[in-house]
Amino acid sequence: MALTVQDEVILARIKSLVTATLIERAAAQPDPPYPPDVVEVMDFVRRNPDPEKPRYLIVTTEDGFAIGVRPRERGGVPELLDEVRHRTRDEAEHAVFLRRLRDYGVTW
Repeated sequence: MALTVQDEVILARIKSLVTATLIERAAAQPDPPYPPDVVEVMDFVRRNPDPEKPRYLIVTTEDGFAIGVRPRERGGVPELLDEVRHRTRDEAEHAVFLRRLRDYGVTW
């Protein structure tokens, strides 16, 4: 399933908002309140409008926080994406934010 026409319009706007500066501000401020442009970008990627895109989650491990993908079946085991472990949940949340942007072809 592809994005709806409305979501394509929103994605075009998101692409125009995302800059290296916005990414740096989002990383530096892991908790709300966020600036309006960061909120707009986060709202889009968090709602994951294309169900074909991965549904990420954060898994607590013995050596930090890992990023995984939700299983397709309820009760299944999440698949960890790589060996990278983040020291804090905030760092992992930001890494998920960046992955979601890349999933939609947003570069900065």
